[in-house]
Amino acid sequence: MARYASSGSLYWERDDKPPAERSPSFSPPASSAEVETAAYVALALLTGTSPTSAQITTASQIVHWLTKQQNPYGGFSSTPDTVMGIQALARFGYLTFSKDGRNTVRIQSEKPFEKVFEVDSTNRLLLQQTSLPDVPGEYTVNVNGNGCVFAQVI
Repeated sequence: MARYASSGSLYWERDDKPPAERSPSFSPPASSAEVETAAYVALALLTGTSPTSAQITTASQIVHWLTKQQNPYGGFSSTPDTVMGIQALARFGYLTFSKDGRNTVRIQSEKPFEKVFEVDSTNRLLLQQTSLPDVPGEYTVNVNGNGCVFAQVI
């Protein structure tokens, strides 16, 4: 497997991946092997007595890529890669968790649409969602505050 870094992501691809699957304009879901490889590397970086900030930074690039591979239900393409992927995401979440985090998430479009979510210690584990009025459409997501927020568009 070859290692790739792109747009803040770190991941590995099969050496025999067809050129059509490497297209920058369309990203089909990664194979189970690619998801599992990334998850194992993230877990290796994050497991131990005390991961360094460099290890957490590298793992965050892997987590960035893993979250883009998730299906709308939070899993991946198979049971084994789902188990490993979620385990890696959970470990990262555990290590980066802050009970004092407070964030404002603002979703906007050029049309008159705006939705604001407040994420703090009272609702950090709750799913907050909204329907987007124009799909397809162009939206901007801005996050302000301190802590970590996971935003997903389906």
